[in-house]
Amino acid sequence: MSIRRTISFAGLVVLLLTGCASNRELQRVDALRRDPAWPVIRAAAEMGVARHEGDTRWSSSAYYTATAHTNGVWVIVASGAYPFNRLGDHIDILIRDGGEVVSYSPSLAHQPR
Repeated sequence: MSIRRTISFAGLVVLLLTGCASNRELQRVDALRRDPAWPVIRAAAEMGVARHEGDTRWSSSAYYTATAHTNGVWVIVASGAYPFNRLGDHIDILIRDGGEVVSYSPSLAHQPR
C-alpha cells in the first residue's frame, strides 16, 4: 500500500512541476510579445518569409512566435496555416534588433523519403 501512495505522490509532483514550467514558458513568451520592438521584428519576419518562400499568402497568414531575445538577436518561429503548410512544418528565423534577417531555416516535419 505504501508503494502505491509513493508512486501516486511522485506522479502528482511531476504533473505540478510540468504545469509550473509550462506556465513560466507562457509568461516568458508573452513578455517577448509585449516588448515594444515586437511589431517591427514580426514585420521583418513576415517580409523575410515572403521573400524566401515567394508566397505572400503564406507569410501573411503564418503565426509568428518569439521564443528568445538575447544579445540583440530575436529567435522567431513561423508556423503556417493548414492550406499553405503541413502539420508540424515551421521556419526558424534569427533577426537582429534592427530588423535584419540573420538566419532563415525551414524545418519540415514530414520530409519525403
